[in-house]
Amino acid sequence: MELRQLRQFVAVVQLGSFTAAAKQLGIAQPAISATIKKLEQQLSIQLLQRNERKVSLSAEGEVLYQHATQLLKQAEDTEQAMQSLKGLDSGTVTIGIPSMMGSYFFPPLLMAFKSQYPQLNLSVIDAGTELVRQKLLNGELDLGIVVTTDVPAELVCEPIYTGELLACCSQDNPLSQQNSISHREFLEHELVLFREGYFHHKVIEQISREQQMVPQVSFQTNLIPLIKSIVARDFGISTLLSMVLQPGDALHSLSFDPPFYLELGLAWRRDAYLSRANQRFREFVLANCQDRS
Repeated sequence: MELRQLRQFVAVVQLGSFTAAAKQLGIAQPAISATIKKLEQQLSIQLLQRNERKVSLSAEGEVLYQHATQLLKQAEDTEQAMQSLKGLDSGTVTIGIPSMMGSYFFPPLLMAFKSQYPQLNLSVIDAGTELVRQKLLNGELDLGIVVTTDVPAELVCEPIYTGELLACCSQDNPLSQQNSISHREFLEHELVLFREGYFHHKVIEQISREQQMVPQVSFQTNLIPLIKSIVARDFGISTLLSMVLQPGDALHSLSFDPPFYLELGLAWRRDAYLSRANQRFREFVLANCQDRS
């Protein structure tokens, strides 16, 4: 049984004649008669009662008509849904973004994209770059922001941001008289750290191993405003990307010696299907990040 046969059958029933149905569908009357006859033969039942003036349904034809109209409606809805996706009339973009990028880099991009495509939904998952990478590999995310170093072969990653990771202290801290800080000197202070899974935490682990020192961790949190507040009150020092530092933060920033630079990229699974909404978002982000840093 084909949708073509059902469409012709329903048209005959609704219009009451083969001639009217053929005219509406733009096909020859003998062709539509042959289609209905073949359908009856396939089902081994009489669907229509034919007389000179009007075609009417048999009892069996009534059952098929009810099912046929439902099937044709479902087919129409399916076609419209696919056309909507093709035309970006609906869809959801799901992306994993670390806190700093989500709070300071992405808001203008997200708002600009939403303004251009108001019919699309945005679902943003807040997670560290390592967790985002794992979720991409597990198929739990469509798109994500990851560190561009050591990207697994299963992922494609396009750089979108490069920034310096700075040490931060309060303006009353003696370190505020310096412009740079060594790795060892940094570890000699009480620290406010991001939790595991974030690039900042990984940097501290790296320099701790290199200096063979155990870091003095006073606070661990992923909440950037809380980190700023704790550091500004001189309860510890921390690390923040240059993009995060604002004029009113009452913080002093220092470059590490040697410095740390972080390159982040937009990543997706190499073999995964991306919906048209996600494809368009990917294109939008990459196009608008070419000159940003």
